[in-house]
Amino acid sequence: SVVNWSGQGLQKLSPNLPCEADIHTLILDKNQIIKLENLEKCKRLVQLSVANNRLVRMMGVAKLTQLRVLNLPHNSIGYVEGLKELVHLEWLNLAGNNL
Repeated sequence: SVVNWSGQGLQKLSPNLPCEADIHTLILDKNQIIKLENLEKCKRLVQLSVANNRLVRMMGVAKLTQLRVLNLPHNSIGYVEGLKELVHLEWLNLAGNNL
């Protein structure tokens, strides 16, 4: 299933983030998220979008080893990290960052 929490004013991801086994897509666009945390339970995610937030780092994606699509444009990411483990990644968008 798809969980879309775009434009909810989120500043961080709760440790209680619902990551049931059937969630394959998580959309967190247009929030105020600074850090990708508490995602380790979401091991089955195939698509993650965190566009138009305030991310400064990419750490947190490394544990999402099933990811195929990673959409992180228009944040404040300063360098690329955590991709080595994402062996299934097919599509990556980092446009509009500080790279």
